[in-house]
Amino acid sequence: MRVRRAGDLSQRELAAAVGRAQSQIARVEGGRSIVSLELLERILDLAGMRLAVIDGDGVEVRPIGSDSIRDGAGRRMPAHLDVRTLADRPRSAWLTAHREAVRRTAWYHQRAERDRRRARSEHRVDDQPTQRERELDARAQLGRRASGSVRGAATLAEMTCECPDRCWESRGCVDICECRCGG
Repeated sequence: MRVRRAGDLSQRELAAAVGRAQSQIARVEGGRSIVSLELLERILDLAGMRLAVIDGDGVEVRPIGSDSIRDGAGRRMPAHLDVRTLADRPRSAWLTAHREAVRRTAWYHQRAERDRRRARSEHRVDDQPTQRERELDARAQLGRRASGSVRGAATLAEMTCECPDRCWESRGCVDICECRCGG
């Protein structure tokens, strides 16, 4: 009835628009018939409405995007695990890297580690990251590295080192060095 009211439609007009009998629309409105999801979507579309899933706070929950990160075989990452982008690579990834392995696009921990991270509030439960988010994350990481290198180079350029030759030969300041820059 809400759709008919918003669309200024009679039961006959609504039935004709969705290809059903007027009596079926009457049964649906009277609660005597169950409407299929497909038919309900078609009816709502006539009034510019749509179905939505909302959480306990009344906020709409959107489906996971089709551009979410996928594994090396093109499958979606497991929905029950928290996907981490390459910038948030786990320490174990550094230890088990193989040259012949397919280059990873993301990481995730198994449930036990996921639960430990969630309990420590290190990781907020969020949506699966998308390919675009992964690219932005990688650019930001490169930017942080570059700015760190520039700051480090500027610091070295400003230093006036007066270390004796023995500091340079030993790759670090010796006991008699007054400069103590770390040579």
